[in-house]
Amino acid sequence: MSSTYCLSMSGSSVRRPETLETARLYLDLGNWADVRKQVVEDNLYQLNAESSRKRVAGELIKRLSTLSDEEIRFLVDSHLDDQSAMLWVSVCRTYQFVSDLSATVLRDRYESGIPNYTEGAYEAFFEQEAAIHPELVKLTEAGKKKMRNQIFRMLVECDLIAEDGAITPIHPSPAFARAIDLERQDDLDLFPGVTLR
Repeated sequence: MSSTYCLSMSGSSVRRPETLETARLYLDLGNWADVRKQVVEDNLYQLNAESSRKRVAGELIKRLSTLSDEEIRFLVDSHLDDQSAMLWVSVCRTYQFVSDLSATVLRDRYESGIPNYTEGAYEAFFEQEAAIHPELVKLTEAGKKKMRNQIFRMLVECDLIAEDGAITPIHPSPAFARAIDLERQDDLDLFPGVTLR
């Protein structure tokens, strides 16, 4: 049986500005516990409820902590497609379901000449994965819908699809491929239409 999917991706969207601010703070402080404490106490995300600050901080830090210090520095210093690509890598390293979806459905559809990511394609992938991941079967209909919508939103925020579902390949620079940890080069397979190796 496959390892259990982490399904907390609905806890927050990508939140690019907040993620970058959190990454910069980590480079200053060098400790995720200190980063979390400062984010929550100083309300860096400008969220009213402390519970929301803790939830969002927890999700963003969970994603960023999958990156090496070099990758975090690259994220903070990069622009446009490189930044989107590194943000997407952090999402995919955190949520294997999203990684599998990106490396199969999104990439396969694009490379097969199918220009759109559709709800039907997502649902077919979900059902296929539910056969081997019982935690997916346990989701309520509301939970499934929230997860599907959040993943769509993250794909849009990272510039991998347009609002209408059209697959819009990003074009990270060769510097992005060099910044990826050598042991994680499979991350390059997450992007449709990209060959950087």
